[in-house]
This record gives sequence, C-alpha cells and structure tokens, in this order.
Amino acid sequence: MPSFKSLILATAAAATTQAYSNNCAGSAFSPSLSDCQAALGNINTGTSYSDQSQFSSGNCYVIYATNGAGPQPVSGQTILDTANAILDQCSSRHGSYGTNNCESCHVTVNYRS
Repeated sequence: MPSFKSLILATAAAATTQAYSNNCAGSAFSPSLSDCQAALGNINTGTSYSDQSQFSSGNCYVIYATNGAGPQPVSGQTILDTANAILDQCSSRHGSYGTNNCESCHVTVNYRS
C-alpha cells in the first residue's frame, strides 16, 4: 500500500504537468475549417513527435511546441486530440492547449497567410 508521502508526491507531479494555460487567442483571422481538417490529416497518430513538429495546410497553422523544454516527445494521437479540442471549443478556430506531458508543452492552431 502506498504511503501518504508517495501519494502527495504523485499528486504534485501530476499537477505540474497540467500547468499550461489553455487559451483561444491568436490571429485576428480564423483559419478555414477545411484547411484545418487537411492539416490534421497530416498527423500520424501512431508516430511520436517532438518540439516544433508542424502539420500545417493552406491557411491553417498547426504546431506542437515545448517553449524551450527540449524535445518532449508526444504521440500523434495526443496532438490530434488536442488540436481537435481547440477547433471544437474555440469559436475562432485558433488557440493553444496544453498536452499535459510537460508544463509548457502545447499544440497551437492558428491562421497563417
């Protein structure tokens, strides 16, 4: 049976990986939904991706970034799920949501010209 101390440490560790502040901020323009769907089609859900992996298409910019935390590999499925959450929850179809594998790791969906 785990000790009280190990439960506290496990809880603290889990909390630190959820520190990224999700937002729906971005360009004054919204990317087209069809371009974003095409961009998401570039993600291989069975592959592991690292910092600065991009999946853009047309005017829809999609990137996985760690903001200086190193490679921080994450599954394509996590990137796809996170990007879909942005598209589903942000009325402007742009924003950045954390991927929960490091404090600064996130996926961004935004407009590009």
